[in-house]
Amino acid sequence: MDVLSEILRTLHLRATVFLHACFRGDWAVDTSGERRATFHMVARGGCWLHMPGQVEPIALAGGDLIVFPHDAQHTISNNQQPPDARFPRNQLPNQSEGGPGVTLICGYFDFDRHSWNPLIEAMPEFMIVREEGSTSVPLSDTLGHFLVYEVEAAQMGGDLVIDKLSEILFIHVIRNHLTKNQGQGFIAALADVKLGKALSKIHEDPASNWTVDKLAKSAGMSRSAFSAHFSHLVATSPMQYIARWRMTLANERFMTTNDSVSQVANLSGYESEAAFAKAFKKHFGYGPGKARRRKVDR
Repeated sequence: MDVLSEILRTLHLRATVFLHACFRGDWAVDTSGERRATFHMVARGGCWLHMPGQVEPIALAGGDLIVFPHDAQHTISNNQQPPDARFPRNQLPNQSEGGPGVTLICGYFDFDRHSWNPLIEAMPEFMIVREEGSTSVPLSDTLGHFLVYEVEAAQMGGDLVIDKLSEILFIHVIRNHLTKNQGQGFIAALADVKLGKALSKIHEDPASNWTVDKLAKSAGMSRSAFSAHFSHLVATSPMQYIARWRMTLANERFMTTNDSVSQVANLSGYESEAAFAKAFKKHFGYGPGKARRRKVDR
């Protein structure tokens, strides 16, 4: 089971580019406050990233990609010094300006299903993928150049191609995070040889009568060691993880099928419809009936 693909499919990853511009002179871009995961790719040139609490600005160069999974406050500008609070942000570039240009491609990562998202929860405040040519999926030689080409070519069907490439960009960011061997969070658990096996078992058959003992056995660990290691990395217990993922899948079934509450309860590992309805309402704040009506309203 490819757990990463399963989660992205279930939560319906979407991505879109909202800005492509070549900036010259003095400029500043700040997309924070949108309550959405944002990304910026420096297609050409160099610029600076400024963030509150960051002592020194971070230099960005052509080919660099920066992602803000939690909508952290930030400003990208031409100057190493942070722009004054009164300096206008997000102004369309003045084409009459001279000097070297900096080309930015900016977009959003979204999920259609606003359910529990272990991937986003596990991501840091910001992530930078640089054009190093040493990652398993070299951004500079493939995806990045292709995205820049499609944005600038403006061909028929280009909008859809750009959005799909941006979705792949998100997956590349997660892969890059994995290869850097980050020691904490759900993404680290995916990369962990033993926990990865247990997570695969859960996602292969989430409705199974799982116990900590069964999962520990699949991971080749003792019950206590598995439970402690899982809770440390994923920041929730194994059984809580299963319960939350079952609710996510149940909500997806209400949104995409005509299954009855009883059927969804059974597919979610609940023998009692009443117990399922209670757990569903506790998780989402509304009952299965409202979830089914939301499908009709879409």
